[in-house]
Order: sequence, then C-alpha cells, then structure tokens
Amino acid sequence: MASQSSLARRARGGAGDDQAVLKAAARLTERDRYLVRTVAEHRVLTTDQLAALAFDNVITARHRLDALARLGALNRFRPNRATGSAPWHYLLGPLGAVLLGAEDRDDKKWLPQVRAGRQVALQRSQRLAHMIGANWFFVALAAHARQGAGELRTWLTGSHTTEFFYQYPISLSALASLPQPDGIGVWAEGGRAIAFMLEYDTGSEHLAQLAGKLGGYAKLAEVMLRYDQQLPLLLFCFLTPRREQTARRALAASADSLSLSIATAAIDARATCPAGQVWMPLHRSCPQVRLIDLDGNPVHAAPSAYAADPYR
Repeated sequence: MASQSSLARRARGGAGDDQAVLKAAARLTERDRYLVRTVAEHRVLTTDQLAALAFDNVITARHRLDALARLGALNRFRPNRATGSAPWHYLLGPLGAVLLGAEDRDDKKWLPQVRAGRQVALQRSQRLAHMIGANWFFVALAAHARQGAGELRTWLTGSHTTEFFYQYPISLSALASLPQPDGIGVWAEGGRAIAFMLEYDTGSEHLAQLAGKLGGYAKLAEVMLRYDQQLPLLLFCFLTPRREQTARRALAASADSLSLSIATAAIDARATCPAGQVWMPLHRSCPQVRLIDLDGNPVHAAPSAYAADPYR
C-alpha cells in the first residue's frame, strides 16, 4: 500500500512514487471512483450520506470508506461536539486528487482541495453544518432515485453554482451582487423534469436578510429573460414549521417575490425526502404538493447534469 506521505508528495507535484500510486489505484472499484469524485465535487460528505448514495447498508459503507481513507483516496475528520461523537466527515485525499486529475486530463485541477490549510479551514468553518445540511437535501433525492422513484439529473453544490451564471454575459461586478444559492438541481420523475435552486435555511439569518435575497434572484431573472429563459424554481427549505411560517410571511411581503416562482417546505432531509408531498407554493393557497408537481420552469434553464448516482 502506498504511504500517505508518498501520495501527498505526488499530489503536490513533487517527485513521487508513480508505481505506488498505480498500485494503490488498482485497488479501487468503479464505486470507489464514484465516491471519490462525489466527495471532490461536493467538498465534504458524511459516512451516512455516502452510504445513502452508493451502499445497501451503513456497515459495508463504513468498512469501504475506512479502506479508502487508509489508501489516501479520501481524508476524514470528526468535528468537535460538546456531547457525543460526530460522524466521520470525508474530504478528498491526495490519491484521489491524483486519480481525478488523470481522469480529467488536468493534474492540477484538484490539488487545491487537498492542501492542508484549506482542509483545516473547512473543518473549522462555521458554515460546515450548513454545507452538510444542504448536501443532505440532494443526497435524499439521490437515495430516493436509487429506489427507482425518480432521477436526480443535476446536482451542483453552492460553491459550483457560479458555473450556472457564467453562461450569461454578466459583468464581474454584477456577478458579485447576484445570489449564491446553496445548490442547483434537476429532478425528473414520471416523464417530467423540474429545475430548481435551493436556499437551505438553518434559522441563523434574520428574516429581513432572508427576504433580501429575493432582490438578487429578481435581477438574475431579468437577465435570463433577455435570452428567452426563465429562472428555475426557487426552493426554501426550513428545519421547523414555525420558521417556515414566519419566513413565508417575510418572503411574501417582498415585491420581488411576485416575479419569482417560489415554494417552501419544513423538513429534515435525513428523515423526509424532498421529492415528496411537502412543498407549498408561496403565493397560492393549496395543499402540499410533490416537488415534481410544482409549477417549475423549463429544464433547459439548468446547467449541464452532474451524474448523481450511477449505482441505481
């Protein structure tokens, strides 16, 4: 087995043991490579999330993820908690960066992710819990799709949603003022598909700040209309019904909400699938509806799809 130190040297671009890297890479299955790329694309995922994406039970997932960590394909850490033990959080490892760089024909593409300073900063980030929560939203959809109940065609994490905006001729100064959703996705079911942007709320923002985000989305909608496209459906996901109720009033009071397609739900995606009958359109009184039944916008407004789950 290649040592972590030799793989780290190889990942930094120094003189490394290529034979050791090749030997370690030979141990990886197609599912392993999928897991490594998924972690790389979405920066940090927990044991339970990776188990839901690609395994039939969490015990098997734990054993395989442990092996990938020992190989250096993944790194991992446990956040500090006042009580109890946090689950393992997985990051891209040095071997993973080398392998993905080879697959993408760009040796340097993934190297920034495995730099110690960047990984330590992520571990200590106050947004870590928010990132994990937003990723659960998409993981729940992908896990639902594994049961043959639909398809998650696109999953872009918040850090990659700017790729969506780059398809429009927006100036850098304007880009800085545009919204930064926590994810962009396309969910397909029953021969239909719906594109959406996710705002994942943990309750830490003031309601005025939350509603203030709609101005940026309204500006983006104006830009897209110039190119005969509509802004995807805007989903606000809350953790409690009380927070959803107060937030709905604040969102509905914003004049910008009238030009947007918005729906809200109060769910914990670890226990409730976002594809289900949990959504309430903002400006319409009706029973809760499934995600696919919301009045969405054309899927061609969404970015190119990220293969969320080849192991269905």
